Amino acid sequence: MGIGITILLTIPINSIIYSLAGVTVNCMVPPTAGVILVVISMLLTMLAGLIPAKMASKKDPVEALRTE
Repeated sequence: MGIGITILLTIPINSIIYSLAGVTVNCMVPPTAGVILVVISMLLTMLAGLIPAKMASKKDPVEALRTE
């Protein structure tokens, strides 16, 4: 969502810069950078979910419910 919002916001930002400064700026997010950012985000999310899940799978369910 963040990358999509950033791409949509570059359109008005480019026009604001042009109207204020008179300079033509073509600010954009390269598609390859967007794909790389999505892949990195997915990998970090999976890693952040797998570490606690692996620790929880090693615990005895009765002990976990009793202590928490």
